[in-house]
Amino acid sequence: MIGAKARIGLLIPSTNVVAEPEFYMMAPSGVTFHFGRLEHRKELGLKKYETMVEDLSKEVEKLTDAGVKAIAFTCTTGSLYGGKGYNEWLENEIRKVARVGVTSTCSAVLEALQSFDARKISVLTPYSSEVNELEKKFFESHGFSVQSIKTLDTAGFRHSDIEEKLLFDQVRNLKNDDFEAAFLSCTGLPTITVLGRLESALGRPVISSNQATMWKLKKMVSLTEPIEGFGSLLRDTQAV
Repeated sequence: MIGAKARIGLLIPSTNVVAEPEFYMMAPSGVTFHFGRLEHRKELGLKKYETMVEDLSKEVEKLTDAGVKAIAFTCTTGSLYGGKGYNEWLENEIRKVARVGVTSTCSAVLEALQSFDARKISVLTPYSSEVNELEKKFFESHGFSVQSIKTLDTAGFRHSDIEEKLLFDQVRNLKNDDFEAAFLSCTGLPTITVLGRLESALGRPVISSNQATMWKLKKMVSLTEPIEGFGSLLRDTQAV
């Protein structure tokens, strides 16, 4: 049966071309994903995060038609845009319509970092300095010390097309920095296949937006088996 173990709904930005393939790469047998797309208009600048929630209820209703067991608002900046508590507000708005388990990427990332007992973090993003500042403030409002937050050099490509070697080399350069975990931010950034190698190179946990969201959803739908090949979070760590 399709989705015999769980059907999971993901709300993603309309421009995102990475989340769908990455979640299916991580999916345990018997789990299916069903996607709603929220309008994400780059020309609006930061206001695009406000347009994303304008049709939120409509997309959530569609996911309930598919009989999903849990829903994640799968956008990092979109779930921290309004500052501390914004992620929880979004989740409550979704829960009003869906009445199923709900999380967001930012909530999942916060819990993933806590599971490693990591308070000092380094963050890499594909974002502008303006968005990086929003993210830094969000983590600091939850008690984390952001040792550094840097924008990746994508060599002129869209960040969704960054080559794995280029990503690896830039993150590996953090090796001598003072941090307890690294976070690769953005559900539209392809990361999951490089996380294990980065952890070996850095000697510290490395998490990413899609990986952390999958980790939290796995717990929400009562999947207990480890998921191999996408970093220690999915392999070893239980959701809190």
